[in-house]
Amino acid sequence: MPVGFPHPLLVGTDCSGLEATIFALRAMGLPHRHLFSSDIASAPKAMILANAKPEKAFYDDILVRRHEDTPWVQLYITGFSCKPFSSLHHGTKLLREKEAQVFFATVRYLTTKRPLLFIFENVLGMRRCLKKVMRILREAGYVVVVQVMDPAQLAEPVHRPRLYLFGVRADVAIATTAALEKFVQETWQALMASAGPVASISQRTLPGNRPEVLRFLCEQKEKFIKAKAKAFPGQKAEPKWTERHRCFSSKLHGKPPGSTMPSADDMLLANPRQRDAWEKLVRLGGGKHIVADLSQNIDRSGFRADGSLPTITPGSVLASSLLRRTIVPIEKVMLHAFPVHRMVFPSEIRGRELESLGGNTMHVQVVAVAICIGLALVDWDLAAKCTANVSTQCQSLLPGSASKQALRTTAQLASGSKALKRKLPSSSRSQQIRAAPPTVQKKNNVFREAGPTQGQGSSSKEERFRPSQEQTKDSNT
Repeated sequence: MPVGFPHPLLVGTDCSGLEATIFALRAMGLPHRHLFSSDIASAPKAMILANAKPEKAFYDDILVRRHEDTPWVQLYITGFSCKPFSSLHHGTKLLREKEAQVFFATVRYLTTKRPLLFIFENVLGMRRCLKKVMRILREAGYVVVVQVMDPAQLAEPVHRPRLYLFGVRADVAIATTAALEKFVQETWQALMASAGPVASISQRTLPGNRPEVLRFLCEQKEKFIKAKAKAFPGQKAEPKWTERHRCFSSKLHGKPPGSTMPSADDMLLANPRQRDAWEKLVRLGGGKHIVADLSQNIDRSGFRADGSLPTITPGSVLASSLLRRTIVPIEKVMLHAFPVHRMVFPSEIRGRELESLGGNTMHVQVVAVAICIGLALVDWDLAAKCTANVSTQCQSLLPGSASKQALRTTAQLASGSKALKRKLPSSSRSQQIRAAPPTVQKKNNVFREAGPTQGQGSSSKEERFRPSQEQTKDSNT
């Protein structure tokens, strides 16, 4: 291990969700100090304060906080809002969308506090503006590389392909951009090659006799019985989805469903569109066990017949022929490798909120891999000689071309470059970049206390999830 490797590692997260970052660090046994988190939604906040409360501050809204008062960290991770980049968002303006302000807020943190390493995660749809995103991050003073990572490529039974952006501060990068790109790509490929076969979905879900499953099926059966008594009525006499489903039927070519495949009645499906989609997708599977996301029309539904699950979204209705039921809300969290048997679920977190949490999170195992890769990109011996900001005392330590780039970046930040400010739109004067000339901070003053926090506290009502010994073994991270 390098002489300068921090012990413990200082970590901060934004748009923190279920805090996959912290659970990944815990699973790896990597000593760390979790200094701050943020999330604008109440459910993630309740989960974070109950399971991974940061030492310094929890911020309700990244758009209104003062980045000058936010703690400096060595590792900064965020999965900022994906709505502007999602393929489901028709007519999006990408970085000009209102929700894209969250991305620019994360860049302001980078330019203000200068963490050594950042890891950004977002949907593949961000490729449409990736060049601009990369340019903004590089002009902020970072060597940036990108890699597509999917838990299914690591033999996990769920697909979640995402872009991971690794950014190393230019003065502490261990190599050039080209060398780092090659390292990240080859490391991920080596991990994929050694991953083995995809795990069965039954190994990552709850046994059918678990109270959570029985309660979920009981509620589903009640809805099914009521809908069946009314002959499964639709909202309209001829809904729009029927035409799409008829067009899809041409792909079936008379394929019969497998004799062991559960019907829509067996799956307790009460929605007419979901019932019709299931019957057609079972035939499309050709007798293989399938998992289908029935939350969309059949031509847009996620469908897998290889034993894995399609990408889990907040509103996904994942029906599995192998399980003969739909996925339970808490299983959406389990399928992202969270140790739910060791987590506290506040009583105010209901089924819909839990499904949303499970559909918006990062996969713990992939985040763990990303952290390991990211830490390998930093020259920790060099980082130990430099403080949070690039200083004149550190400039002589910078290697070759990286030194020139870091010096140019430092000069831009010190002068308050108008070009950089134009790339970081702000909703108020208080959010403008206040880039002062870099100075050397004393060692004892590097880890500054955060300013007044928003909404710090813990949940008053909590309930614990205690699965059986069998499930504890199966769901270990």
